[in-house]
Amino acid sequence: MSEAGKKQTFLHGAALLALATAVVKLIGAFYKIPLKMVIGDQGYGYFSTAYEIYSVLLMISTAGLPVAMSRMISQASALGHYNQVRRVYRTSQYIFLGLGILSTGLMLVFADQLAAFQRQPNAAIAIRCLAPCALLMGIISTFRGFFQGQGNMRPTSVSQVLEAVFKLAIGLGLAVLIMATFRSVPLAAGGAILGVTVSCLVSAFYLFGCFRKSYAGLPCSDETAEPFGTTAKRLLAIAIPITIGSAGLQILTMLETKIYM
Repeated sequence: MSEAGKKQTFLHGAALLALATAVVKLIGAFYKIPLKMVIGDQGYGYFSTAYEIYSVLLMISTAGLPVAMSRMISQASALGHYNQVRRVYRTSQYIFLGLGILSTGLMLVFADQLAAFQRQPNAAIAIRCLAPCALLMGIISTFRGFFQGQGNMRPTSVSQVLEAVFKLAIGLGLAVLIMATFRSVPLAAGGAILGVTVSCLVSAFYLFGCFRKSYAGLPCSDETAEPFGTTAKRLLAIAIPITIGSAGLQILTMLETKIYM
C-alpha cells in the first residue's frame, strides 16, 4: 500500500474511534445522570466502588496486552507472516483468558473483603454483579487487539457504541425496576452495574462474529511461526511497562476514594 493510502486508512480509523468515543461519552451522560437520581448518592457510591475495583483489575489484565498484540500482528501482517499472526492471536488469547478468569475469581470470592477495604460494605453485591465483566473484557480485548493490528477500527468502534447503548438500557432499566419492586439501594446498584456486564456480553458476541470471518480470511503463508513461549515473552515485554503505568494511576484513584470514604 502507498504512503498516501496508509495515511488515509490510519486517518479513517482514527476518525471512527474518535466518533465512537464521542457517542459513548454522550450516552454515558444519559446513563449516569438519571442513574444517580434513581439510586441516590449512596447507591451511586456502591456503583462507583465496584467499578473502581474492576477498573484496577481490568488495567492490570488488559492495559498493555492489546497494544502489544496489535503491534506484533501489524508487524507480522506487513511481512506477510500470517502463521505468526495466528500465533500471536492464540498466545494472546491464552494470556487474556488466564488473567480474566483470575480477575473474575478475585471479585467473586473476595467481594466482601474488597468492599470493606473501600469502606463500602454494601457494595459487595455490585462487585459480584460486575465480576464476569473482567473475563468478558479479556475476550473483547483479544478481538480488538486483532482488528487493530489489521488496521480495522470499525469493529472496535461499533462494539464500544453497543456497550454504551446496552449499559444504558439494561443498567438503568434494572435500577428503576429493583427500586420500584424491592426498595433496596444495594440491589439497585447491583442491577445498574449488571448492565455493564450484559453490555460486555453483547459486545463480545458482536466482535466474535466479525472475528470469525476475518480470521478465516487470513491468507496462507509458509513461514514457521515462533514458539508459544517466545511469542509470550515478546508480548509481555511490550505490555508490562504500559500496564505498570496505567494500573498505577488507577490504584491511586482507588486509594483516593478509600480515603474520601
